[in-house]
Amino acid sequence: ARMAALSATAHKEMVEARGHMFDEELTLPIIMEEDFERLHEDVEEAYTQEMIDILDTLGVYEDVERARTGRHQRAGRGKMRGRRYRTPRSLLVVVEDVDAVRPFFRNLPGVEVVTPNGMSTERLAPGGDPGRLTIISMQALEKMMGWS
Repeated sequence: ARMAALSATAHKEMVEARGHMFDEELTLPIIMEEDFERLHEDVEEAYTQEMIDILDTLGVYEDVERARTGRHQRAGRGKMRGRRYRTPRSLLVVVEDVDAVRPFFRNLPGVEVVTPNGMSTERLAPGGDPGRLTIISMQALEKMMGWS
């Protein structure tokens, strides 16, 4: 199931069917170079605005805005049980070293940062709908090459 959900991230039609918004010229999934994981040597100086600029250049920041404006109050008793708001899922960022990249994404709604080993079917296809918009670093892609 995980491999099927992973292959769905490469099909534009499936990604658009989930509601993700991105530039039409993009090839999916988005593969980032190795420097992506080493944006700052000091993680304390990590700023979300730098990542927003990178995502805007790539043409996927529109999807993060969709998640920000799509937050709404849940219907039913879930509100009383601590699940008051529902936020749409946005980007899935797959990197080798999560601690080096997570501070850049921590304030962006709907964005998840995982390692290749942390990729589950639920992360790749939230709610059972395959085709999540995914950014993968080269190091993480090399680690995933051995999967079958």
